[in-house]
Amino acid sequence: MEFARHTPFGTLVGRQTRDGYSFLGIPYAEPPIGPLRFCKPIARRRTTATVDATEPRPAPLQAVGPTLGLFGDTSPKSVSEDCLYLNVWTPAPDVARRPVLVHLFGGGFQRGSATEGVEDAAALSNKSDCVIVRVGFRVGVLGFLHLGDVWGEPYGAGNVGLLDVVAALEWVAENISALGGDPDNVTIFGISSGAFMATALFAIPAARSLFQRAFLQSGSASRVFDRTSATDRAREFLAAAGVAIGDRRALEALPPDRILDAEAKILASDLGARNAPGGRALGIVEDGTTLVEHPLEVFRRGICRDKPIVLGSTRDESRMWFSLGVMAIPERREALAAEMDRFFQGKGDAIFASYRARAPGADLAQLREQFLTDVVYRLPAVRTALAHAHSGGAAYLFRFDWAPAGELSSFGAAHGFDEPFVWGVEPSDKLPLMAGSHNAAMVARQMSDALVAFARNGAPGWPAVAAPSPLSKIFGGGEEIAALDDLLLTTFEGADRR
Repeated sequence: MEFARHTPFGTLVGRQTRDGYSFLGIPYAEPPIGPLRFCKPIARRRTTATVDATEPRPAPLQAVGPTLGLFGDTSPKSVSEDCLYLNVWTPAPDVARRPVLVHLFGGGFQRGSATEGVEDAAALSNKSDCVIVRVGFRVGVLGFLHLGDVWGEPYGAGNVGLLDVVAALEWVAENISALGGDPDNVTIFGISSGAFMATALFAIPAARSLFQRAFLQSGSASRVFDRTSATDRAREFLAAAGVAIGDRRALEALPPDRILDAEAKILASDLGARNAPGGRALGIVEDGTTLVEHPLEVFRRGICRDKPIVLGSTRDESRMWFSLGVMAIPERREALAAEMDRFFQGKGDAIFASYRARAPGADLAQLREQFLTDVVYRLPAVRTALAHAHSGGAAYLFRFDWAPAGELSSFGAAHGFDEPFVWGVEPSDKLPLMAGSHNAAMVARQMSDALVAFARNGAPGWPAVAAPSPLSKIFGGGEEIAALDDLLLTTFEGADRR
C-alpha cells in the first residue's frame, strides 16, 4: 500500500507493508552524468513536487557477471551512471527518533548495490526498531579515479564516490527525523570497501558531525593510496580509454562499455597485487583536498575520540580467492619473501621466517594466504583499534570464525561470509552458505544483536580494546573472547605500514 510522508526535502511516496515502511530510490544528489561525470556530487534541491519513492533505482555502473551463488542471486538487476539514490526502511515515519544505521555496500570499490544483496533491511528495521538507510554511490573509475593531479579542474575534487556518501549523510541529517529516525544517533556500517570508506569519513572534516559511531567489517584505516600511484592509474585509464588529457568532451562522451573495458585493463585481480604499496587497484586517495590526512593519523591524534568504533575481520579472509584458483601460488620461498618485502621494505625475510616458524608444515600457498589475511585485513584493524584506544577512544575488535558445512567447508571463514550474520539473516534454502549448519542462526542473532546494541548505546557487548594486548570477541568459534593479536603485532613489530 502506498503511503505519503512530508519531509524537508519534499513529499515522499513510499510503501507500507507488514514489516514497516519503505521509501526507495530517493534522489539525494543530481545525476553524475554528462558534465558532472567524475565531478563531486551536487545536492538535490528541495522540491514541492511529489517524489516517487516506491521502487529502487539501478545499481552504480559496474561489470555484471555470474556470482558465486553462496548468497543466492545477488547480482544487480540493472546498472546506471545515474545512481545517487538512497533507500530508507523504518518501523514508522513518526517522531520516535530511533537509532539510524547507514549502510555502505562492499565490492572492492568496483561493484555493489544499495538494493540487491543478502542484506534484508526491512527485516532488520522491523526486528531492531531502527531506521535503516542504504546508500547508492559511484564505484569504479567513476567514483575513485584520481584525475586531479593529471587533469586539474573541474576534476580537482578526488574521492568523489566518498563525497557521494557525505552528500547522502547530509540528506539523512536534514530529513531522517521525518521518517522516524534520530539525526543525532547515526551509525555508519559496512563491509570491505564500504568499511574502508566509512573509516575514511573520519578524515573528512565536513563528515564528522554527520555520524556518531562506525561498525566496520573487513575494512579499517588502510587501503589508502598516495597521489603518485593514484595518478599513475589515472594516466593508464585515459590511455586505455583513448582520451587525451584536457579533452573534456571526449571524456564526457565515453560510452559505459568503454569505461568498464578501460577500467579492467588497469586493475589487478590478485589480492596482493591490489593491496601492496602502489597496488593496481582503486580506493581512497590521500589527496590533501577531500581527504585532508590519512585516517589512521586522525585516530592517532584523537580527533574523533568521542566516536566509538567496532572493527572485525574473518579468520580466513583471503581463502576465498585461493579456493577459487584466482591467486598466484609462489613457486619458491624467495618469491613470497619478496612480496612481504614489498609490503614492509627490508622486513620480508624476517616476516617469512616468523610465518614459517608459526606453521612449519604449511606450503607456500597456505603461508601466502595467511599473510594476506593478516596484512590486508587483520593487522590494519588491530592497529586502527589501538590508535583509537591510545588517544582515548573506545574501540572494539571481533573475529568471525564461523565456517560453512559440507562441500563448502574448504572456504573456511572467508571474506564476506559474516555479512548475512551481521544483518541477522536466518538460514534458508535461498542462502546456500548457511545450509546444514547447526549454529548459523545463533551466530546471526549474536552478531545482529551486537550491531543493534552498538547503534543504541555505543557498546556492542564485549570489552573495549585496552593496550597493549588487544582482546577480540570471537563469533562462531570455540572461545567467547580471546587474545588473538599479540603474535600478530610481534610479527610486524617495527614494520609500520599504514
